[in-house]
Order: sequence, then structure tokens, then C-alpha cells
Amino acid sequence: MTRRDGSPSVNATLPATLLATLAGVSAALLGPLVGTAPRGMPVWLIVTTLIAAAALARSGRLATLRPGRFALAAGGGFVVLALASVAWSPSGRALATTLEIGYVALGALLAGSWIATLSEEEAGRLARLFVGGLVLGIAAFTIEDALGHPLHQLVNGKAAYAVDDSNVPKRTAVLFALLVWPAALALHRAGLRTAALALPALYAASCLLQSSRSAMVGVAVGLVVYGLAHASARWVSRVLAVLLVVAFTGALPIALFLERVLGLADASWLFTSARHRVELWSLAAGRALEAPMLGQGIDSSRALKIAGEFRRFSVDDATLLPLHPHNAYLQVWLETGAVGAMLALALALLALGGTRRLPADEQPYALALFAAALVMVSTAYGIWQAWWMAGILASGLMLRLAARAPRRGRA
Repeated sequence: MTRRDGSPSVNATLPATLLATLAGVSAALLGPLVGTAPRGMPVWLIVTTLIAAAALARSGRLATLRPGRFALAAGGGFVVLALASVAWSPSGRALATTLEIGYVALGALLAGSWIATLSEEEAGRLARLFVGGLVLGIAAFTIEDALGHPLHQLVNGKAAYAVDDSNVPKRTAVLFALLVWPAALALHRAGLRTAALALPALYAASCLLQSSRSAMVGVAVGLVVYGLAHASARWVSRVLAVLLVVAFTGALPIALFLERVLGLADASWLFTSARHRVELWSLAAGRALEAPMLGQGIDSSRALKIAGEFRRFSVDDATLLPLHPHNAYLQVWLETGAVGAMLALALALLALGGTRRLPADEQPYALALFAAALVMVSTAYGIWQAWWMAGILASGLMLRLAARAPRRGRA
């Protein structure tokens, strides 16, 4: 790597070819890793962050990073709040969770900054490797699903399949529901417009054969938003912004309304897991109201004890919730209160605002990714699970990478 004026950097401590090779391996392995061992995503993120840091140091840019002040204030403020809340959190993993949030935030800063320095040619090379690996990973996962996931069992251990409807392939499914959108953007910029739409559409069809309802909903919402954004990306962005504000500011009253007023936890026409989620959301909202400003402490969702609440599901558990409330907005409220919710909302709005900097014909891909993430974090996994945070960030990083690749074909 060289400086912008073409002169070699005085910090050139690693050969450029080595860094380029490592970056290529990282991009190519993302899809296969998600397809076989999704809980390995934190390792991928850490390795990618180290590659980014080395590349930035080699070019002399590491010491001159200038992150956006609003993103730095909101992100830094949230990490500080999480760290402070370790003092009152009942969870024994509170500090570990805060450290995981911290290295994901560091990865966003360093890897995002590094991608922004890549030339079009290098970004295009990495984007092609990413797309190739993703297609391979999805194809292998689809075949695996038909065969009962023998490779997943080999990699993750048969104990992961001791019960029916294992979470291991579900994790893979939701991550692919995000990653198809940056891959589609990369195909779009390469001039392969038909393939760009075919990839998420074919993955949506494959989801019908899988067990993850969250992935089905996520990719379906992404396709709908993609179509609407072609008509007016500006209005879709505005609607998503409104939904974000409603999700964060209205999380508690909405959760209580669904259970205490509409009685959906007792609705026989709903499938059991949906009824269970309604109950979990109501329980989480009730506890959040006990500490509305700063919350119960980071990671407290897994450690809150029952205090006389009536529960229809999981009545034998000693803790109030099964690790998390299956809703990111409620989890942020429960653990970090109104302060954390407003900081998280600010970060989400900044991320959404970033989609407007893309060319008009590329914004539908970014908005589809954002909408898919928006809906899946509201129903699926605990937002602080390291593999989930790393996967969401990876999709954002790959979107940024695809947006730097050369544009070919018609404008």
C-alpha cells in the first residue's frame, strides 16, 4: 500500500501482497463460514479488524482516523453506559458482553475506515470473492438442509442437534437473509442486474424449505422494500425512519398492549412461538418500567429472577426470560433504559441516513438490507449475542465494500 501521492508509507511493516491475500481470504470465507459455523462470526470479525488495522497502519492512516462525531458520540456513549451498568447488572456475563459490544464497535470503526480507503479495483476483487463465497455457502447450505445438515453436525457437534428444530441452521438462515443484499449490490455494480435480483429471490424460495421463520420474514420484507424503493427510495427511507422511532420509543407500550389489551398470548389462532414471544415482550416491558432511565444493567435479561409474574410458557425456569426477550428494542430498554434506547436510536438513524449517499439505483439494496435487519432483530435473537452482532456488522461492511466496486454496464 502507498500514500495517495504514490510514495511508500514509512509505516510499511507488512508486504502489500500479504495484506491483499489475507483480505481476499477473509472475503471469500465469509459465506462458507456462515453456511457451516455461524457462531464463528466473532472470529471472522476479529481477524478482519486486525487486517484492517494493519492496512491502515501501513498506509499511515491509522493515526489520523476521523470518525463521524455524531456516530462516535452515540456509539461511545452507549459503550460507556453499558460499562457503567455492569455495576448494577445481575448478570455474571455483564462485563464480557460489554467487551463484545466494544470489539464489534471497534471493528465497525477500523474495518469501515479501511474499506473506504480501497481502490475500485481492490474493492471489486474483494467483492467478487465475497459473492463467490456467499453463493457457494448458500448452495451448500440448501443441499445440507435437504440432507439433514450432516456438515453442520460434523462442524458444530451432534449435541447441537439433540433436540428438533436446532438453532444452528436457523442462525445460518438469518445471516444469509442479510448477506444476500450486499452480494446483490455487488452483482448490480458489475452490470449483472438480472442476477442481482435473482440471488435474493432464489434465497427467499429456499427459505420456504427451511425452519427459520425469522429468515423467511426477513428476506420477504427485504424483497418488498427493494421493490418499493425502486419507486421511491426517499419515501421508503422516511417510512423506515418513522418505524425506527416508533420501535424504540413505543417498544414498552406496544408490548404491554399486545398482551394485556389484545390478549395475544392466549390467542389460539397464533402459533405457539408467536404467543410465547408476546408473553416475553410483556414481561420484559414490565421489568423495564422498574428502571426506566438507565435500565436493569447490560445483559440482565438472562439473569432476572421471577417476582410473582404469571407465565403461560417455560413455567419451570428460575429466570424470568429465556436469556433475552427476542426483541432488540425491548432488550435495549430493559437493560439500558431510555438513555440507551435513545443512543441506539441515534445510531440506527445514522446508519439509515448513510443509505442516501448511494446512487439512486443502488439505494434499494441498502434499504432492503436495513429493513430485513429491522424486522429480524424484533423477533429473533438476543441483540448482544456476539455472532449476531458480528453478522449484522459483516453485512454492513460488505455493503460498503460492494458500493466501492467499479460500476460496469448501463448506469
